[in-house]
Amino acid sequence: MSWFRTFIERPEARVRLVCFPYAGGGAGLYRALAQQLTPGIEVVAVQYPGRQDRRAEAPIDDLEVLADRIADELTTIDGPPVALFGHSLGATVGFEVARRMRPRFPSPVLRLFVSARKAPADHRPSGRDFRDDAVLRAWAQRAGDAARQAEADPDLWQLAAPSLAADLTMSETYAARPGTKATCPVTAIAGSADRGCGIEEMGRWAAHTIGGFEVEEVKGDHYFIDDPTTELCRIIEEAV
Repeated sequence: MSWFRTFIERPEARVRLVCFPYAGGGAGLYRALAQQLTPGIEVVAVQYPGRQDRRAEAPIDDLEVLADRIADELTTIDGPPVALFGHSLGATVGFEVARRMRPRFPSPVLRLFVSARKAPADHRPSGRDFRDDAVLRAWAQRAGDAARQAEADPDLWQLAAPSLAADLTMSETYAARPGTKATCPVTAIAGSADRGCGIEEMGRWAAHTIGGFEVEEVKGDHYFIDDPTTELCRIIEEAV
């Protein structure tokens, strides 16, 4: 099945924004962003295996493998120039995809947007085994509304747990290679009420690109992408 979902087709778009979801999320979380951005930008959300309309497929729990697969798929798509947007875990996935699309300068990726995620060099494993249901539930209870609601509903949890466990295992086992950099410009975006990934932490992404870099702040907590603000749309539109 295709890896990409387009909620609003825009044949005349001058930029295609490829979006990567956070842990446990699916392509559908970018529907609101697609509706709010200017017609000049077509949002294409990546659908990982194991969720939503790909729930019959086995989820991938290795970030390097996932990035390889997505980069390969992206090279087969014709259309306007591509920018990448990743939120939380999706920011790291987007970073690794950008590196794979052409590991030299200039990059075919117009820009990489990373939001609500510490820079790769700052990633530290927690030591938790998210394949353990009790550990996974404890994480979900402290996460966003969608994860808490899923954990509280036995039927939803049965559907959501495998992909969430795979995503968190992917995050836990990821280790950036020393000196890894993107060759495209990077815009890092922090939520003003995000205690773990504020503007100072997001500024450390500057060390991971040989292109230009800027850091921005928008209103909201760690899950500000669930309700995209006018300010977030402005940042994206001006950057591309």
